[in-house]
Amino acid sequence: MSGKQFLKWGGENGILNFIINTTGCKPFSGAGINYRKEYKTTILKSVDNTYYYDDNMSDINNVEYTLFGHNGNQDENEKRFNEPLLNSQKTKNIFLYRVKMNGNKKIYIWYGKYEIVNKVKKLHPGKDKNERNIIILSLKKIED
Repeated sequence: MSGKQFLKWGGENGILNFIINTTGCKPFSGAGINYRKEYKTTILKSVDNTYYYDDNMSDINNVEYTLFGHNGNQDENEKRFNEPLLNSQKTKNIFLYRVKMNGNKKIYIWYGKYEIVNKVKKLHPGKDKNERNIIILSLKKIED
């Protein structure tokens, strides 16, 4: 696994300051898709073992990221998260970081800058465990 690793969210040597310095944008720790309109930037967070999404972070150069929506069929036109991410007029820059658990400690891993190269739909259980259609983006790394 590559990518710059951080052992804490905030403070000195935390990933939050690194993200702000790298992107100019402040993400919310609780959101998976952080759209920043004024910067035309979206910061994505992937959390390992989130069963209702189907992210694949095994190859840092080509990742699969599930759009927002916990239950029911996902909607590309969902206004708060999905539509701004998918709209090339609204999002010019896409960055990604990953949250991995090591015992009961979180490790934050900066993956870098990406572009969307494909999207597919597939059946996958929701948070409510009911089958639904999810949308998975194929992202290609373009810089650290």
